[in-house]
Amino acid sequence: MVLVSNAIGQIPRTTSGQFQYYGEVVADNTTHCMERAKSFFNQPFLVHWDTVARRENPANLLVSGKGYINVKAKQHGISTPSIIPVALHMSIEIVNGRYRYSINHFEVLDKEGKVQYALEEKPQKVKLFAYDQLLQNTHKRVSFVIAWLKRYMKEE
Repeated sequence: MVLVSNAIGQIPRTTSGQFQYYGEVVADNTTHCMERAKSFFNQPFLVHWDTVARRENPANLLVSGKGYINVKAKQHGISTPSIIPVALHMSIEIVNGRYRYSINHFEVLDKEGKVQYALEEKPQKVKLFAYDQLLQNTHKRVSFVIAWLKRYMKEE
């Protein structure tokens, strides 16, 4: 017996239908969290950052970046898996003793870095199996990045 499920349910969506991961965590030490948030974007093995911006005040901080993750998935139903770059935006905001992270604006890129399609919208030319595998593996990779962020923000 083969069970087929749709992976879209794994990636959270906003009310407008866009994929977005969001979380808010109490910060034990706001100053420490600000320093960790600034240096988090210096780790290219997690996300290949193209741009990083920072807005800082004494009481709060916003760091955001645009980059891509490499996701291993089949591009066609019977092919072997290959590396597919998926662009994303990520932000970390520290305010009122908490940090909030947000990851959104997912886009599938070609080998030259040009946008092929928004991850939320399966193109007709992409087989459902290949698309579901891309969604599942994107979810796994982003979940790994979030888990790493949470550990990183706690470290001394």
